[in-house]
Amino acid sequence: MNPEELKETYTTLLNAYLFGGDDEAALYKAYEFSRESIQERVGLEEIAAVHIDGIGKLINKVPFNEIPLIISKSSIFLLEFIMNFSLLYKEYFELWEKTGSQLHEAIKQTGDALTACLDLDETLKIISSLMQKTTGSDSILIYLLKNSHLKQVHTDNIVIETLPKEAATHSTLAWDAISDATIKISITPEDMKKYPAPRIKNGIKPSSALAIPLIGKNMVIGAIECYYEIPHALIGVDNNTLLNLASSAARSIENIYRLKGTNEHKNMLTPDEAASRCKVARRIILGEGVEGYHLPNKICKGLKGLIEHLDSIKDEDVRWVVRWIEYLGDTELAVQIKAHPEEFKEIISNRYEQLKKFVL
Repeated sequence: MNPEELKETYTTLLNAYLFGGDDEAALYKAYEFSRESIQERVGLEEIAAVHIDGIGKLINKVPFNEIPLIISKSSIFLLEFIMNFSLLYKEYFELWEKTGSQLHEAIKQTGDALTACLDLDETLKIISSLMQKTTGSDSILIYLLKNSHLKQVHTDNIVIETLPKEAATHSTLAWDAISDATIKISITPEDMKKYPAPRIKNGIKPSSALAIPLIGKNMVIGAIECYYEIPHALIGVDNNTLLNLASSAARSIENIYRLKGTNEHKNMLTPDEAASRCKVARRIILGEGVEGYHLPNKICKGLKGLIEHLDSIKDEDVRWVVRWIEYLGDTELAVQIKAHPEEFKEIISNRYEQLKKFVL
């Protein structure tokens, strides 16, 4: 249906309704024509335009004092005409909500399944497959955080020889996602130039990418980078859904670490490693060599001092606490709090318990 056909038919039907004398028959024809218009993918803005044009032409043949009545009556015709559009949009949004609910439930179920898997390699495969399907990406690169460095542990559909060197991982999109505890998107050519990116399996250089942090309950696990052959914007899944999925994935890896005893303890380290770890821990726990956190009537030295006054810290002060913790050098703790600010007291307490064995 071309614009002229739409305008001519609509105006004819409107004229029949306003001046034909058989309102019911005219409205029924309008209803039928609206169904045809929907099938022809006519937009509401086009209907509004032809209605205004049609009523403008038709009121020229009526006395001036009858124009308000004609315009009022024409609005009934317009409402009847767009009734089908209203029903269509309602069905569309109901379907969208149902689809979104199904997607969220599927992600939740998959997340639950992830936590039941205790093999790291298999878990990484599941995470990679799920993220690839959820984000619609062409390739996946998973990093795990090891001693403040990102280590590439799993790839899918990536040319291995083109992977960023591990020495450069602090300049990756994944590292920025971890640092800000949020999803990072690189979609323009200028954005893509900022970060090292591997080539997709067919040798194509990706045109866009996104990075999702993996933040568990008690530790920062790493991040996932998703690459696309063409510029891509996330559609059909929101950031919170992806972050929740990534959180489930992170907790599954966290469980594997815990159950397999891979969490480091000072008696598992070499003497040099233990000494280095103790020095860092004393800085964070006791605040040695650094400025304390200032409360109204108290200066807290390290996490030990902060723990004693956690109840004095208000929710609006959390961002300042995060900056101070970054200043201490505990990036991992800062990221955890950024990801779950409402749980900052519990997160700080857990971190204190983790590190105090290297100091006290």
